[in-house]
Amino acid sequence: MKKMKEARAEANEVVMNGLIEMQNSNDILGFVSRHRKKMSIAGYAFVGLVLCLLFSIGMTDIVFAADPGGQVFTRANAAMQGVLRQIRTISSIIAALFLTIAFLMKMFSKNQRTVDEANTWIKRILIAWACINAVGFILTFIQEIIGTDVALPTLGG
Repeated sequence: MKKMKEARAEANEVVMNGLIEMQNSNDILGFVSRHRKKMSIAGYAFVGLVLCLLFSIGMTDIVFAADPGGQVFTRANAAMQGVLRQIRTISSIIAALFLTIAFLMKMFSKNQRTVDEANTWIKRILIAWACINAVGFILTFIQEIIGTDVALPTLGG
């Protein structure tokens, strides 16, 4: 009888310690829930600060450029083309790799469930690759429509 009472007492002590620890962890969650509004305001302020900084850097480039507006669009065009080329290359390599794995799973598997999953993954990979490349083609097409002769007004006159 004494052993059972001691075991129950130990179990009760373990449970109480667990409850105390849970209460301490709830204090952290309570702190977050109490200060959620302040945290979101601080997050919005930080995003606004970053956007203002980026905008001011862009405006100084426009104001002090010898060809106002032209330099910004030339740099943006070169950066965009480089990024799009890298995205096309990387997405094609990754798509080819995973398509190969999916085809191998489909060809060598005797389990119908695995074959069906491989088929769905092949469809997903092809759709994702087409969407990624379509975004690049659309951006290039829009850039061709707009042209490079767009100039921004200067602040000085």
